[in-house]
This record gives sequence, structure tokens and C-alpha cells, in this order.
Amino acid sequence: LDVAFRFQSKDGPTVTGVGFELYQNMPNPFMNSTVIGFHLPEDTQATLSIYDEGGHLIHLQRGKFSKGYNSFPIDRSMVNVNGVLYYTLQTDNDSATRKMIQIK
Repeated sequence: LDVAFRFQSKDGPTVTGVGFELYQNMPNPFMNSTVIGFHLPEDTQATLSIYDEGGHLIHLQRGKFSKGYNSFPIDRSMVNVNGVLYYTLQTDNDSATRKMIQIK
């Protein structure tokens, strides 16, 4: 079995012994801003896509990230839709999707 240790600090989680992982956005639900954290097993390009409940793409962000913990800060103006949203993080080798809620 793969074992992973997760330590929480003010800068985000520190993960040891884990590969690709997409975390729940913090805070959730959110009003003005949130942070979507993720862990990468190696330096790579990553794409974050955010969709509304109907599956329409409402935000796309790409970047080159280093091995370890990284994050995308999300502001209300980027996803000006209230309710349930879905976000997907994709790299060349991995992909994961989670749900978040934006409130008024």
C-alpha cells in the first residue's frame, strides 16, 4: 500500500509519499475568493478548468508548476456564477475533478 503523510501549515498542506492530488478548495463554500491546492509528483504544466452546473466552461487557467504543493487563487470576478461549480486539474499524466460552491 502507498502511505502518505499530510501535515497542515499556514502555507498549505505538506504531503509526503503521494503522487498527483487535487485538494478541496478552501474555503468552501466561498464568497469573494478561494484557493484550489494540488500536489504534483514532478515539475509539469497544469491546466485548471472551472465549469458551471450545466457543464459550460467559465474559467481556464494554465501554468508551469514545480514538484510538490501548488495552488490557484480564484477570485469572484473570475467565476462570477453563484451555486455549484466543478473544477478539473489536468496534467499530461493525471486528471481529477472536485465540486465547490460560490455563494452571494
